[in-house]
Amino acid sequence: TRKDYSVSRLAEIFHQEIVRLHGTPSTIVSDRDPRSQQSRGPSEGYSYPICTTCGHRHQGECRRAVGTCFKCGQVGHLQKDCKKNTTTSTSGQADKKPGALGRVFAITEGQAANTS
Repeated sequence: TRKDYSVSRLAEIFHQEIVRLHGTPSTIVSDRDPRSQQSRGPSEGYSYPICTTCGHRHQGECRRAVGTCFKCGQVGHLQKDCKKNTTTSTSGQADKKPGALGRVFAITEGQAANTS
């Protein structure tokens, strides 16, 4: 179901659900826009180039290109298949760790204009 919130209520929810649990964000940067990658450089705190294989900034050979697990560092499997992702339950069965849940809050430009 859709709910309509005022900007002040959204700010309150953001503070209760995000800031309280994770602290105040120091910066908000979009990594989805390719233009933002081009405009930043070492002066903004990045010391490694963007990898052409995975798109991340790192030193040395890309683990994705080699087929190395990002979790344990071993070659031959990916992080999603890593044995370190499992825990043993009381029944002796290996259970996958639950994924993190996230929330997204968004308002349209029209909604923002109507609240001010």
